[in-house]
Amino acid sequence: MIGDLLTGTLAEEIAAAPIRVFVPTTPATAVAARAARLLGNERLSLSQGFTAPAGLPRDWATDAFTLLRQGLLGVAVTPVQLDAAGRTNLSGIGTPGRPKVALIGPRGLTENNDTPSPLWYLFAQHSPRTLVERVDIVCGAAPSPDAGPRVLLTPAGCFDLAEGGWRARWLAPGGRDLIDAAPSFPIAIPEGTPERTAPSAATLAALVAVDPGGARLAEFGES
Repeated sequence: MIGDLLTGTLAEEIAAAPIRVFVPTTPATAVAARAARLLGNERLSLSQGFTAPAGLPRDWATDAFTLLRQGLLGVAVTPVQLDAAGRTNLSGIGTPGRPKVALIGPRGLTENNDTPSPLWYLFAQHSPRTLVERVDIVCGAAPSPDAGPRVLLTPAGCFDLAEGGWRARWLAPGGRDLIDAAPSFPIAIPEGTPERTAPSAATLAALVAVDPGGARLAEFGES
């Protein structure tokens, strides 16, 4: 299932990242973060957005942005558009000021997109409507060379934002066809790029342990 593959990959990434706090934004990202604790990041704290974890009477919004700037807070997001340079859009589709569709606004994308902290983009589809040459409205600027890792996870595979654009780390089955179907979002596929079909047994076990009902799969249209 692609839901297990992508949620499991995100869990592995979070487990390996040098972060203290993770901000879940969807059910699948929350499952990935809880699984990451079982996969090695035992002391990882989960934040309820940019607010305090339960029972912590602090100005957590200030603390969260401080951790973000220190490279210690991880976030996985699903913007309405992501472009070839890593810019993000969560404000609207169409001409700025006169969008065809108005959305909820940038939220934390402005602060998240160019920090030393790792940032993951998780999409249930590899769609040319979402993955574009340039976003209609810039909510998050293109990451600078000093930004932390920027990783894209879609049903096509796992991709890293490097100098010059996106680069495949591994492909899911059928990934090349999905990439070809979104030509405005070029992805370099190095020779010998591996194919991955499922998470490891240990990762899958961690997902099942924290999400036995499979809530993570609904995000990907699976059950």
